[in-house]
Amino acid sequence: MAAVLTADGWPVWTMTDKIKETLLGAFRQLLRPLIRILLRNGVSYGEYAEIAKKVFVEVASKNLLFGKEQLTSARLAILTGLTKSEVDRVLQDLSSTNSPSTANLNRVGRLLAGWHQDPEFTGPYGLPLELAVTSSATSFQTLNQRYGGDLSAEEMLEELQRIGAVIVVAANRVRVLTRSYIPAEADPAAMQFMGVALRDLAETLDYNLNPDLEGGFFERRVWTPIGIDPVDIPEFDKLVQKYGQQFLEALDNHLTAKETDAEAMAPSEKVRVGVGVYMFSDANRTFHDE
Repeated sequence: MAAVLTADGWPVWTMTDKIKETLLGAFRQLLRPLIRILLRNGVSYGEYAEIAKKVFVEVASKNLLFGKEQLTSARLAILTGLTKSEVDRVLQDLSSTNSPSTANLNRVGRLLAGWHQDPEFTGPYGLPLELAVTSSATSFQTLNQRYGGDLSAEEMLEELQRIGAVIVVAANRVRVLTRSYIPAEADPAAMQFMGVALRDLAETLDYNLNPDLEGGFFERRVWTPIGIDPVDIPEFDKLVQKYGQQFLEALDNHLTAKETDAEAMAPSEKVRVGVGVYMFSDANRTFHDE
């Protein structure tokens, strides 16, 4: 894909028909599981199309146009293929609508990581301590003050109990059950979790496919070109669970130390970074890609 400049200095993105055909075919495969999720949760094509329009306009206005002149709805209409009236309406919606925040998801994950890694809240073998809710220097309330953001200890404890991350084992004492926050399928937070995970993977693919950028982030897969017996899937799943968790925990320990080093920096000076690991299988598909 290449960009050519128009007479007024605005870029027009061009690509060969073959590349466009290949790209659209790839997006068709990408959309199939996502459309299944939408249909399963009662989202119609019209609702999806409205979101797609907003994203087209948002990305075109913020990422693809590099001119110094003021953006106009006519220029955005040419680039996105929408009508000028549609662009005007979408721009109005974007200016009055806030995107969903990942704050709650991040707070829960940060608190659980702190409970497992902060020496103040772990025992001599690095295991997370049972904590008194209050009335202790190493209480859950203290943990929440350090890692829970603006949620109260009562609100955070209620949320952790709701998602099954902790249990109250005795009067005024709490035990943590998991190091990671993995929302249940029916939980609205699971949808938010999915969006963040898919966005992160897509951002890496976008970065690695951008011809204007040098290098690239690590992005690898391992799979069976000729397939395996379905009865062997559970064994492979156990390997992924075991070594994938060990791998992620090692990286998490490294990043936690780096976060501590950067704690004094302003939020605008810091950057979010991480690694995602996932298992895939054709066995759970309702139909196979063409």
